[in-house]
Amino acid sequence: MINFDDDIPTLPEMIWENGDYTTAAFDNLINFRSHMKQFVRGFEYYINPTKTALWKHHFLVGGEINKRLLPWIKEHKEEDFFIFVHYWDPHSPYNQPEEFRNIFHHEKGNLSDLKVVKAPAGYEYVPGWGKVGELWEEDKEEKGGDVLITAERTIDLYDGEIRYTDHLISQIIDTLKQEKIDQETVVIITADHGEQLGQHGMYGHGHLHEANTWIPLIIWGPGRIPKGKRLKGYAQHTDLVPTILDLIEAKKRPNLDGISLLGAIEGTETLPNQIFMEELGRRGVLKDNWKYIWDITGKEELYNIENDPMEVINLVDKEKEKRQELRFLIEDWVFKNLHYQEDPMIEAQRLLEKATKENPYTSTLKLPWE
Repeated sequence: MINFDDDIPTLPEMIWENGDYTTAAFDNLINFRSHMKQFVRGFEYYINPTKTALWKHHFLVGGEINKRLLPWIKEHKEEDFFIFVHYWDPHSPYNQPEEFRNIFHHEKGNLSDLKVVKAPAGYEYVPGWGKVGELWEEDKEEKGGDVLITAERTIDLYDGEIRYTDHLISQIIDTLKQEKIDQETVVIITADHGEQLGQHGMYGHGHLHEANTWIPLIIWGPGRIPKGKRLKGYAQHTDLVPTILDLIEAKKRPNLDGISLLGAIEGTETLPNQIFMEELGRRGVLKDNWKYIWDITGKEELYNIENDPMEVINLVDKEKEKRQELRFLIEDWVFKNLHYQEDPMIEAQRLLEKATKENPYTSTLKLPWE
């Protein structure tokens, strides 16, 4: 069990300390079985439209969020506010409204409706879909024994979910314009992960490949953010808190990881050329278009993502110097961040090996962070 330090402020609490802001969340992450209280700390309004005690938070359709969000914006337009809006779309189960389910119709085996690109490494690929010859083109529904775990997995349906999410966001922008507060509002759009969509033998969002870790980040603010500005370097989630604090001109702030993207936009900050990442049982580093991934079983992956954007050519045995350089970066990063404490990922591996030895059919294991 992770013990979260309640003395560490959450973002909405930091915002409270820097002005008279109304804070609101339109979200149902508190429905997770662990009911982590940091999801609600600092929100004057926590609005959860799930309306069930069942562990099916990911079934919430974004339109239910907007039914509560859009009237709230109109009612509070005279206030300075910070709102966290969390849509599960696009995410399985693909349960968007019917008018967004039948927009895209890819014919299995026909690539004429897709953008096919040749990678410098020599193979052809469809951006976002994968290497030609290995595309996920499933054309039937896959269903489990219980309707609650039904999984319809086609990229057409996934693209329909993206279109639906675009629609939901457009409703927010339209409301801000209608209420004449768009020029004094900044909207930040991002995600917590991508989807493999059949790449690397996976459909969901496991692993540290670019399909999962390279996510959208859009900052829209007509009165504050220059239009069409693209930054060089790597941005990450840890940059969002200092960015928001800069946007509200916060005077009080704790020491933070990450840098202000507002500073990067204005030229006072420089984005790094490397970032580190973690997933259950895996760590990775991305530096200057090289990606190195290590997992607790000892497996290693090394890709040049400029030449090999779909990460299908593992160079770990051919590029031994690059492998060693990037592996050292991860080891140094872990050492500095753990401050001589035992690595929880290694401890998790020990527990897994012990449980598997005692019971080879073990399907569940309580890990230190759960």
